[in-house]
Amino acid sequence: MTQSLFEHCVARAEGAAAALPSQTVPGRVLAHAAARPDAACYFFHNPAGPPDVLSFEDLVARASHVAGVLTAAGCSHGARVALIFEHGPGFVIALFGAFFAGCAAVPVAVPTNETKRTRAGAILAEADCAVLLTSPAIAKTLAEDGIGIAALPPIIALDTVDRAASVIPDRIVPEDVAIIQYTSGSTGHPRGVVVTQGALYAQMCAIDLCLRSEGEERVVTWLPPEHDMGLMGGLLFNLWRGDPTYVLAPESFIRRPYLWLDTISKWRGTVSVAPNFAFDLCVRGIPSDRLKTLDLSSWRVALNGAEPVQPETLARFADVFKPVGFDPQCFLPCYGLAEATLLVSGAARGGGATTHWFDPEALEAGRVVPLVAGTGRCLVSSGPVRTTGGVRIVEPETGVPCRSDRIGEIWIAGESVGSGYHDRPEESVSTFRQFTATGDGPYLRSGDLGFLWNDELYVTGRIKDIVLWRGRTLHAADLELLITGADPAIRPGRIAAYQRDAGNVDLVVEIAQGRLGADGGTGVAERIWRDLMAGSGVDVARVRLARPGTLMWTSSGKLRRRDTHARLETESGLLVLDWEPGPLRARRAQIEATRTLAGAIAQKSVGPGAYLRFLTDWVAAAVNCAPQDVDPHLPWADQGMDSLMITEMVVDLEQAVGRDIQPELLFEIPTPSGLALALAQGSS
Repeated sequence: MTQSLFEHCVARAEGAAAALPSQTVPGRVLAHAAARPDAACYFFHNPAGPPDVLSFEDLVARASHVAGVLTAAGCSHGARVALIFEHGPGFVIALFGAFFAGCAAVPVAVPTNETKRTRAGAILAEADCAVLLTSPAIAKTLAEDGIGIAALPPIIALDTVDRAASVIPDRIVPEDVAIIQYTSGSTGHPRGVVVTQGALYAQMCAIDLCLRSEGEERVVTWLPPEHDMGLMGGLLFNLWRGDPTYVLAPESFIRRPYLWLDTISKWRGTVSVAPNFAFDLCVRGIPSDRLKTLDLSSWRVALNGAEPVQPETLARFADVFKPVGFDPQCFLPCYGLAEATLLVSGAARGGGATTHWFDPEALEAGRVVPLVAGTGRCLVSSGPVRTTGGVRIVEPETGVPCRSDRIGEIWIAGESVGSGYHDRPEESVSTFRQFTATGDGPYLRSGDLGFLWNDELYVTGRIKDIVLWRGRTLHAADLELLITGADPAIRPGRIAAYQRDAGNVDLVVEIAQGRLGADGGTGVAERIWRDLMAGSGVDVARVRLARPGTLMWTSSGKLRRRDTHARLETESGLLVLDWEPGPLRARRAQIEATRTLAGAIAQKSVGPGAYLRFLTDWVAAAVNCAPQDVDPHLPWADQGMDSLMITEMVVDLEQAVGRDIQPELLFEIPTPSGLALALAQGSS
C-alpha cells in the first residue's frame, strides 16, 4: 500500500462517521487496514505448498486498483459488475474493487460444465452487467467457448490490464447496492436478490449476535463464494470482524471431505459453516484410519444451515468425531435464505442443537402439539430470531397471523432483508413487500412453513413450489421445465415437482393416452429421470406417471402441487406407473464391482481393463443405465455423475486398491478410460 493510500485509510477510519461510515462493510475493512495493515485476513489453500496469504493492506491496495480499472472502463455509480473467478484471492479483491468503485457485484460460478454454462449465461443476460471481471485463464475460455448468450459483457482480465489510478471511495452509504445475489438453485429463470450495503452490514451484525465472539475467531470455509452462505458466512463475516479466514476450493471438499476437517485441525479453526449434507458426507467419506490424525478440539462453532437440519445427521457426526475432540455443544443450527441476505435465526453459541418432539399427525394438519422425548417426530430448532424486525407466522393464503400453536408461512422483517429481485417488479412486491391482514408490514415471504415455540423458530417444510436439494434452493417450476421435452408421451405443461420430505423429491407427470410403449412406461420414466439429473443434478426419488386430469389447479390456473401429491396418496386408479430409480439395487452393484476389483488386485491379475470394468459398472449403477451404455471416453459430468457421486466412487476405489487415490486424477483425467489407464500405470 502506498503511503498516501495508507494515510487515506487512516483518515477514513478516524472520520468513519462522516463520508465512509463504519456501518458499511467496506468502511469497516478500511478501518482494519488503517489500524492493522499487516494483519492477515485470508489464507487461500494451495495444494502444492503453503497457503496464499492476503493481508488487509494487500486487499485494500489491490481492490483500489480494481476500482480504478472499473472507473477507467466507464462504470458509473450503481453499474453491475459480474465476477467469475476460480479459487484464490481474485474474487474477494474484485468484490471490494466493485464496492470501492460504487458498483454492484454480481457473483457467478465458474462455468465448468454445461449446466453451469447455461446458468451463467442466464444470469449475465438477466443482470445486464456493464463489465465482467475475471482471471486471464477464464477470460480465454469464455472468449473461445462462450456461455450460450448472444453477447457477453466486456471482459476485463485483471492480471493483464494496465495499471490504473487507485480509487478509494469518498462516499459509500447504506442505500448503495452492494451485491446482486442470484438464488442458489434457480436453473431456468435466475432471480437476483438486491442486497444493499446497509443490508449487508445488518447481516454481519445478525451473525455476530449468534456467535457472540470473544477474542480471535478463525473461520474455515469451502463454500462457493457465489452462494449466499459461502459469501456472507464464509468469506465476509470474519473479514468484517477483522479476523482471518482459511479458504478451501469448493471442489476440494467434494473430492476429499477429510481436507475440511484436517484444515480445521491443523489451522486450529474455531468457526465453520456447512449445509446438512456436508456433515453426512464426512461420516460416510472419511475412512476410519484417518480419524486418529484429526484434533477438532479447537472447533467452537459448527453452523449447520442452507437445508433442513436433520437430528440423525447431528447424532451420527457427533458419534464419529467426538473421540477426536469434537464437542456436540458446538453445533449451531440456523435458518436463512438469500432474500434475507442470509441468516434469519440461529441457536446460541455453545448450547448445541435444541431438539423437541411433536405429534406428527398434528404437524401434517398444521398444528403444534409437543410430546415427551422419544415419541412422535423430532425437530431441530433453528434458534431465536436474529433479524431486527423479527418474524411473523402467517396463514399464507389469507395473510392472517397464526395462533402460537399453528404452523404457517415464515414472514421476515429487518434491515438485512433484500430490496427485491433485480428487474422483477411484480415478483419483488409479491415476495418482499407483503402486509398481513391486520396491516402489519412490509414483510418478506420466505416460502417456508414453520412455527415459533419457546421463542425459537422451527422450520417444518416448504410451500408449494420450492425444493431444497443438497444446500440449493430450487424452484419447482424450473425443474419441471427441464423435463418438458424428455419424451413425446408427456402432456405439455402437465408436470408437478414436489419435495415429499428432506432429501426426497417426487415428480408427477401426466402421460397422453396410448403413449406408454410396450414396457409400460419404464422407458419414459427413465428418460425423465436422466434429463432432470443432467439438467439440475437432482436425483428424484419417484417418477409417477399419471392419467390425464390427475394434476390439480386453482381457479386462476396455478398448479396445486401439494394438493396433487396429497390426492395421489388417497385416491386409487390415477397412476399408470410408480417408478423408482432403485438406489438399493444400484448400491449392491457398486459393492459387487468393488469386490471384483479387489479380488483381481489380490490375484495380481489387474490391468487397465479391470479398472475400466470397475469404473463402468460403478457409473452405470450410479446413473441407472447398462454398463455397455457408459461411454469410456465421456467426462464424468456428461455421464450424469455429480460431485457427491464422484466422492463416493473414490471411497470405493480406495477400498478396492488399498491405497489413497489422488483426487486430482478424477479432474485432470475426467474420463473412465483415461483414469483406468492411469490407475493401472500407478499400480505397476
